[in-house]
Amino acid sequence: MPIQAPELIRPDWPAPASVFAAVTTRGRAGFNLATHVGDDPERVRGNRRRLAKRLGFHADFQWLRQVHGARPVVVQRVGKALEADALVSRTPGIACCVLSADCLPVFVCSRAGDEVAVIHAGWRGLCAGIVENTLAAMKTPGEELLAWLGPGILACHYEVGEELREAFLAGAGDEEQRQALATAFHPAATRGKYLADLARIAIDKLRAAGLASVSGGSVCTYCQPGRFFSHRRGGVAGRMANVICIRP
Repeated sequence: MPIQAPELIRPDWPAPASVFAAVTTRGRAGFNLATHVGDDPERVRGNRRRLAKRLGFHADFQWLRQVHGARPVVVQRVGKALEADALVSRTPGIACCVLSADCLPVFVCSRAGDEVAVIHAGWRGLCAGIVENTLAAMKTPGEELLAWLGPGILACHYEVGEELREAFLAGAGDEEQRQALATAFHPAATRGKYLADLARIAIDKLRAAGLASVSGGSVCTYCQPGRFFSHRRGGVAGRMANVICIRP
């Protein structure tokens, strides 16, 4: 039986009609979009072709080699995979993609629909400033931007050590920010461990940049094994694609 592209999750946000955004799901056959997790390369290429067809319009895909860093790239034409953790585009017909399997995908667009971005926001990137750097790379001011947080591992299953909590707190700009960050880490049942709320941290960063319209961040990849890949749940795992595009 041929593999079919599974369900696409569309953001519940007030984006203009010119903006297309979606998150893939794993499907019964394991709809993996990543080339670096040991999957058959031809199978991955086939899945990427199936995803392209699901858009309903022609778009050229820009992929990344994600390194859990803080570097965004403004893409004007599609090329080979770029080493970065966020993409910004003002060019219709470019499908900006990040891959995820627990890390938080953050979608951003202008209210006018003429600028989009997608961010790979794992803990390292969040701590290093990937959200702030991506917003700074955009021409649209924060108050004219919308954001939606896609599926990622939530605090219910993201147990971390004291060193991760301290890394975030050390990067706080002032005592008020430090106290706000501290509330995103809740003591876990395991002594010396915390449950980290990455969605809360990302939302606070977006709002600090002036975004009033921020939604999503309530779907946990770990909690739904039939729907999402999860690296924390299963070790080596496939990847979902998080796609945003200005319609051509």
